[in-house]
This record gives sequence, structure tokens and C-alpha cells, in this order.
Amino acid sequence: MTSRRRGVVTMVLTALLGGSVVVSPAAQAAAPSDEAVFVNVHTLTFNDALVRPDQVVIVRHGRIVAMGSRTQVPVPEQARVIDGRGGYLLPGLVDGHVHLDGDGTRVGTSRSDFGDGPLYLAHGVTSVINMHGLPEHLDWRARVERGDLVGPTIYTAGEFVNEPRVITPDDVEREIEAQRAAGYDLIKFREVYSRELGSLTTTGLSLETYLHMNDVARRLGMPLVGHEPANLGLEPVLQAGQALAHLGGLSSIYFLPMLNYPVWLVVTALAVCALTAIAIANGLMAIVHRWRVLPSPPRAVSRVRELAGLQLLAAAIAAASAILFLPGGPAFESAALRWVFTVMLICVAGATTALVYTMVRIWSEPDTSRAARVQAVVASVAGVALAWAAFAFWVPVIWRSSDRGMAIVADRLRDAGVIVETTLVAYDALGGVGRRELLADPAIDYLHPEVQARWRRLRGTAPRMRYRHFMQKLARVLHEHGVTLLVGTDAMGYPLVAPGASLQRELELLVGSGLTPYDVLYAATVEPARFLQRPHEFGRLAPGLRADLLLVEANPLDDITYLRDPVGVMARGRWFPREELHRMLGQLASTVE
Repeated sequence: MTSRRRGVVTMVLTALLGGSVVVSPAAQAAAPSDEAVFVNVHTLTFNDALVRPDQVVIVRHGRIVAMGSRTQVPVPEQARVIDGRGGYLLPGLVDGHVHLDGDGTRVGTSRSDFGDGPLYLAHGVTSVINMHGLPEHLDWRARVERGDLVGPTIYTAGEFVNEPRVITPDDVEREIEAQRAAGYDLIKFREVYSRELGSLTTTGLSLETYLHMNDVARRLGMPLVGHEPANLGLEPVLQAGQALAHLGGLSSIYFLPMLNYPVWLVVTALAVCALTAIAIANGLMAIVHRWRVLPSPPRAVSRVRELAGLQLLAAAIAAASAILFLPGGPAFESAALRWVFTVMLICVAGATTALVYTMVRIWSEPDTSRAARVQAVVASVAGVALAWAAFAFWVPVIWRSSDRGMAIVADRLRDAGVIVETTLVAYDALGGVGRRELLADPAIDYLHPEVQARWRRLRGTAPRMRYRHFMQKLARVLHEHGVTLLVGTDAMGYPLVAPGASLQRELELLVGSGLTPYDVLYAATVEPARFLQRPHEFGRLAPGLRADLLLVEANPLDDITYLRDPVGVMARGRWFPREELHRMLGQLASTVE
């Protein structure tokens, strides 16, 4: 046993011996009971934003049957009593984006028979939405419902929907109908991959097929979430109202939509290469002139060289400023740098205008050399192309990540009814301090040994500068403009994103983004139920809803970190006090020896 793992087991044993949870003796067992009653609890129902003090909540056969004050709800004599001692009772958390198969590629390996289920429960997660489902996950779902497996309730998508698995509108309709008939709960649209070959998707779905996919899913009552259609762009997403599986998906279809406009990349690259070649040629000619003491070229020719150099210099300054302020850059909030970029491209346009005028003069003079004429034409054409690309594409795009640009896309997403999953913790794992903190998370010690070994070997990748900070700002802006956010983590679908613990970090990152704890918890309880079209099944505290409950010692609306060590968790009416949760973690730790 390594010293690190020994420390984890010691921590678990200490918790077992010295836990502070107070429950009745009958409540110590985790086995389900026909009737259980929470007393002395403050409730956060999420039917509204009120905190109701000294409440009684009665659970029977896995459902909430009554709740209210002591005077309103008498405690049944034969019920199992769970004394909350003034703690706070709220709906169990939902991780809206997990991969129970470990993404099936290079990322993770989940335990068989949902062996990672206790990790979710120990962190207050009572439901998960699995983004890549297999037939065995349907079996896990049924066994969790029967109580044969310990873990959160599973809602699962089936196989990913995209080309080459489906190509035509008829293909997607048959696929969605087949997944619905098989019992899957939702549809996941994203690139298809193979364990051996990696991504198999090349071009993506056609616009017709993409829109039909969304229409069919809506008609059949199958919630659909997915990656951004990078080949199609933002407009089809708005037209279809597709839920986005990642906040960062907006980068490739709005903030930096390179794949949607390859012509501008080609035009820009060719123009810069041409101007660079001219600058190099002129530099070499200057050296030759000095070495051989040749006469200076005509003024018009020198003017061409000066203007071409000015174009290249202005473009270089613009590019350097863009590196600083584009999403993830160290100064991504800087309006001043965006103005520098814009002004430099105005300089390019001005130099191009002067260059075209000079070219006309050169061609009108009969004694001008052919080389000078060709250079003037090339520089003029390159300048016109660069200026065209600058104002048709680059200038509008770089302002999209400004405050105003974020507000514009937020309003459009809201009006289209697009739901966005957050997955901020996945961007934390890209590098820097966040990656180091995730590597130090004790939750990794409870994972499958193969996952532990692989993740511990990971090197700190080149930090994506402030990309996570950019995503946090985007989350805040979307929320402020009324876009529905759904909390998800990409647990086991991305390195270092561990089940359960990653959701706690996700909640804290969202609060750090500027959302209130209430809004964050709403997005981790009520919104997932609404997305799955099951608001009358779970997500709130109300009679008739599933008894997925989380009991904590202090008010999480004051400090979201109070959720990190629950007094206990109830999943489908089965009560797991803190000691039981720690015991299950201890068992997971012992299996990795």
C-alpha cells in the first residue's frame, strides 16, 4: 500500500470511529424501509427559494408522502426516525453529464456492475445522466431501481448519433426509434469513435439530417443533447434548439468558428505568406544593394516595399494582440487590445489603398522593371485579400468574445430555448493550478486501479492560459441573460474528472463564476429533471416525488462547500448515513491494493 493510499484509508477509518452524524439506532442500516421520517430539519424544497425551519418529511416506499411543520405532520409511531439535529435537507444532486463506460476510449475504466456508484452517493449525487450508453447500462439502471446495486438512479443515452453510423434523415429516424424502443432515456449527438481507431466521424451530418434528427427526437419525446455541429455552425443549433453538452462548445461555433469559414483562413494564410515572401526578398535585395553599392531603386518601388512591410507589421501586431485577448488568453477581457487589433487592421486597409495607388503609378511608368511591377501586383493583391478577410471575418469575430458579444449570443440562445451543460471542471483539468488540484483529489484513490495508474502518470499539459476563467465568465453571462444551465461534469469522460467529487467542484466553480448557491443548486436538481421531462419524478422536495435527499449540517445557500461532507444521503428511499458512506468508500479503497 502506498503512503498516499494508506493515508486515505486512515482518513476513512477515522471518520468511521469519530463521525458526528446523529440518527436513531434503527436508521444505522442502509437497507430500505417502508417508512422513514426526517425530523428537526430545515428544508430547501426548490419549489421556491424559502428555507423552512424545523420540518418533518415522511418517506414511504421510496417516495416523499408528506412534509411540513411538526404541527402539520405528525410523526408515525412505527416509522424509522432520522434526527437531522438542525441540519438542512435538500434534493439529491444530479450530475447531468457522466460516462459510465469511462468514455470507452483512452480516458477511463469504470468498475463492472456500477462499482463506482458509491462514489456518487458519498458526494450527494443521487441521479446521473449517462452520455454514452450500452445494453449493460440498461441492466444497471434496472438493478439500481430494484435495490440490487448501490448507486444513483441512472438515466442513459444510447450509442452516439452521427455519421458514419447515420447519414440520411431516414437513418437518424430509424436510429432514434431503435434507441427509444430499447429503453434509452435520451439521445446523445456527437462524433462517433472506435476504441481502436479513435474518431470515425469526418464531415458531420448534413444540415437536413441534423435538423431532422432534432425534429424526430422532439416528436418522440426523447431529450437530445450533444456536441456542437462544428461543420454547420451556430445558426442550425438555434434553429433546432439543441441542448449543448459543453459550455465550451460555443467556442467552435461562435467565438472562433474556424471550421465554418475555412475560406477566410486560407485567404489570410496566403496573403500573409505573400507579404512575408516580399519582405524577405526586399531584405535580401537591401543587403545586395549595400554589398555591391548599387544605385537605389526608384522611389515608387521603394514605396511598394515600405507599404508591404507596413502591412505585415500591422498584421503581426494584430495577431499578437489576438493571442492575448482571444478566449483563454491572459487578457481575454481587454477591450483595449481588441481596439489595437481593429486599428492595426485599419492600418492594413490604409496601406493597401496606398499600395494599389502606387502600383498603378509603377505600371504607368515604362522604364519600371518587370520584377518591380510583379512585386507591386502581388503586394497589392495580398493586401486587398488581407483587408477583405480582416473586415469580413476577423474583426467581427474578435468582438464576439467581448462583453457585448457574449450578451448577444446569450440572448439568442435564450430565445431559441437552448440548454447548456456547464462542465467547467473539465476545463480545469486542461492544465495549470486546476489540474494540480484535481491530481491531488483523494477521490482518485477510490477509482479503478487502471484509471489511477493512468491518471497519476499524466503530465501537466500546457496550460490553456485562462480558458476556464473565460468559461466561468461565459457561464455567468448566460445565466444573467436567462439561458438555462444544467450542471454536469463529464465524469470519467475526461481525465481527472472523478465521479461525485467532480460535481462538488463544479458547483464551487459555478458559484465562483458569480452565480448564487441557490441558482447553482437549482441547475443541479430541478433543471436536470426538466430536461429529462420528468419534473414530477425527482429534483425537488414535494409529496409524490422520489425520495432522493441530501442532509448536510449547515445551510449550503450560505456556503456551497457545506455539501462536501453530507450527514447522510437517501437514494430512492434508502438511507445512507455518513458512517455508511465512509464505509463504502473504505471498501472501494481496499479494492485498489
